[in-house]
Amino acid sequence: MIPLVLAAAAALSMSAATFDNTGCKAFLAGTWDIAVETDMNGQSGRIVTRASYGADGAFRATVRIEPAGMAASETALSGTWDAAPGPSTDSCNAAVAIDGQSAISTTLIVLDANTLRGEDGSLARRAVAATPTN
Repeated sequence: MIPLVLAAAAALSMSAATFDNTGCKAFLAGTWDIAVETDMNGQSGRIVTRASYGADGAFRATVRIEPAGMAASETALSGTWDAAPGPSTDSCNAAVAIDGQSAISTTLIVLDANTLRGEDGSLARRAVAATPTN
């Protein structure tokens, strides 16, 4: 679940082909939404996350777990985060340390100015889409 939380935003406009991963932290700063269908002990369910990453390195997220046929539960998370260029020109290495725990890292692929793909294939979308500039 932690890799799902590793997404964030900035008001930039570019395609993955013109993305400059030397600016990963600025690109990821902001708010991202992730919704993933998953198996929860043999039952279908969904995990919905809204994660906000501050330019100052502060992290906050709300994670809502929605098991099929059961009451949903919601958890607030906070901590710190950082990002750096990833192993390819269209990627960022991101790390989140929740509430003083050890940082967990993942590689995020930038699909476009408003969409990221995590290592597990999940997609994160900007809560507020970047506005194209001409």
